[in-house]
Amino acid sequence: MNSGFGWLHCDDVAVMAWQDGERELWWSRAPALDHGLEQEHWATAVTSADTLSDLEPPQVPWLIAKGPESTGRALLGSPPQTLLLRHRQRLDMGRVAAARFELDALPFLLAEAGQNPDRLGLLLSPFRGPEPAALVAGWLRHLGSARLWARLWLCRHAESAARALIPAAAGKAGKARQNAADGLRFLSAAGHGPIVAKTSAGYGPEARTLVEALLTGVPGGSVRSRRALPGMTDDELSERAAWRPSRKSKLALERLPEIRALAGGVVPEELLLGELMAARLDDPPEPAPGDPAGAVPLVVESSAAAQPTVRAPGPELAALIAGADRGDLAAFGRALLDAWLDAGMPPAESWALLAQAHLGDDATMDVLAPQVRSWPARSRHARAVDGFAVLATVGTDAALRHLLAIETNMVGGPTNERCLVYLAQAAAVRGLSVTQLADRLTITHGLDAGVVVDYGPRSFPVIADEHLVAQVVNAAGRVLARPPKPGVKDTRPAAYPEFLQFKKDLRATATAQAVRLEKDMLDRRVRPARDVAGVLLPHPVLGRIARRLLWGEFDGRRLVRALRIAEDGSLADRHDDVAQVDPGAAMGIVHPADLGGELGAWAQIFADYEIVAPFPQLGRAHVTVPGDAAVLPGFGPLDADQLLGLMRNGWHGNGYHIRSGIHDRIGHRLPGGLFLLAELSPGMPTSAYQATGAHRITEIWVDVDGSDHWRPDRHTRIGDVDPIGLSEALVELYGARG
Repeated sequence: MNSGFGWLHCDDVAVMAWQDGERELWWSRAPALDHGLEQEHWATAVTSADTLSDLEPPQVPWLIAKGPESTGRALLGSPPQTLLLRHRQRLDMGRVAAARFELDALPFLLAEAGQNPDRLGLLLSPFRGPEPAALVAGWLRHLGSARLWARLWLCRHAESAARALIPAAAGKAGKARQNAADGLRFLSAAGHGPIVAKTSAGYGPEARTLVEALLTGVPGGSVRSRRALPGMTDDELSERAAWRPSRKSKLALERLPEIRALAGGVVPEELLLGELMAARLDDPPEPAPGDPAGAVPLVVESSAAAQPTVRAPGPELAALIAGADRGDLAAFGRALLDAWLDAGMPPAESWALLAQAHLGDDATMDVLAPQVRSWPARSRHARAVDGFAVLATVGTDAALRHLLAIETNMVGGPTNERCLVYLAQAAAVRGLSVTQLADRLTITHGLDAGVVVDYGPRSFPVIADEHLVAQVVNAAGRVLARPPKPGVKDTRPAAYPEFLQFKKDLRATATAQAVRLEKDMLDRRVRPARDVAGVLLPHPVLGRIARRLLWGEFDGRRLVRALRIAEDGSLADRHDDVAQVDPGAAMGIVHPADLGGELGAWAQIFADYEIVAPFPQLGRAHVTVPGDAAVLPGFGPLDADQLLGLMRNGWHGNGYHIRSGIHDRIGHRLPGGLFLLAELSPGMPTSAYQATGAHRITEIWVDVDGSDHWRPDRHTRIGDVDPIGLSEALVELYGARG
């Protein structure tokens, strides 16, 4: 090690540091690598390749597991490639590469782990050296499993990590220094402080002083993480506690409204803004534990991990808020939000968005939510996640209704996953699931208390029929589609257009809730049986929808028995006998693929009672297949436009052949970690998907999602597939024929 503050350098070289039996465990994953039928020309192809990108995808796992060793070492040590992003077996390929090629695989594994640290960060575990240390230290701020892999690596290689991180922590300001400081603080907090101190002393006294200040000082300028330095006086401690970042905002804040103080006068605007500029998300919560020794470690993606809410206000800000008029605070916050939006939502000023969690009221949430809903489509995903955090932190009924509406209308992906996690966290605060929360927050439009069209001298009670169409009742008890128009003696003529708007709003709510309940059916979202009787049926909107659906008692994803809601609110079975259900039993909406041979009987019962479902249920197009089948027959022809229609609706191109540029199959993800695949003949070009004439689907089969689907045998039974997911995907596939 070289001494000299400002010129520190770590001369360590990377080495292997296997734990007992670890290398053998990783090598045991070689048989799991899927490369399809080995071809005679592969040995020549890999030998003549200059980089991994010169290989066809099936050749890569073959090379790593059993190809020529010298060629494998050379190719894995070549500049990092993006080819392997197309492989689903990346974790096993990385483990086998590490076990077989050891240090020669490090460049490849650094690139892999850096691209997807949540899933692949584990691959650096046996490597000790400066490059892994610098990479994993940056994962301590992640939400998902990457932080677990970083903690495990740092504790496993504590001395090597300290030697590698101290020079970076003494370097110029930037991400590398911040990451190194985070790593050293973690090592100290995890009980490795003596190792860090001894290692820093080896770099010289100035380095030791730097590290001591780093471990006892202020990380990142955060007031709450400031700790006292040895020998600080009480006055110095008080000054440090009162420290706030002194910077000028670049937002146009000249015309913010005044905030009245409850004790008289106004709240000092500059002081309040100074406190609000410290608004930030809380420290990331701990991710779920993983199993680094297991064959398939538990992985939590950052988007599915517990999400941070907005940090609670400090004592100074809390005192200012408590002493201010709440209405004025909210108006001030909305003006602040407008200034941020007008400035183009600069990330450096995103405190103005997060501050709404401290200032905003329900009216603020009504303004903010449409903005948040629009941001993902405008590629403002980070800002959208901040918006989710604000809505979840506020946590009022109005805020969570907006968050529910945003999640319902999103089309999937990491941003949608984060929204759902925020909802789950907010629901858990109330002791509920997301489904239960949505049931309880569905608005009633006042129908539970009674709605009246009031003209002054005369009024008309409002009722809603079973299809949630608003009507009125006249003095003679006759039901009218709408009240008569106001006359000259009526003093409140505005009640007539108010009724028309009420009617429109009620229909919009009914439509939105029917969409939500249909999604509950497709995603197998359940609620306890007690909620059907205690929450859904008494609700003036949900009750009318729930009575027109076939429900079921479920054990996991398996239907135990189907039940309908009788006229008196009891549950009835297929024989119209009253059914007793345990209040805690899981109840969900039945999909026709669940019913098998009972579908016809239930369809007849609903027809006899003239029950019209709010969305396609018993009459829904569905497909059932023999449970012991492994392959379904194909069909055709399909043209390129029909295939593209599928790929715009949840199907993906699979089976890349780089040299020929052809998709030879399309696939659809299924619940339970499975994938539905349809083999194409001829294949479809990967570039531009230009029209290529007629295609046929030669066979349809199911494989595990973690495979690259090159196995020549079809070993997954259709009976192992969730019937709803399979049916919906097959309906789309068969429907492509038009």
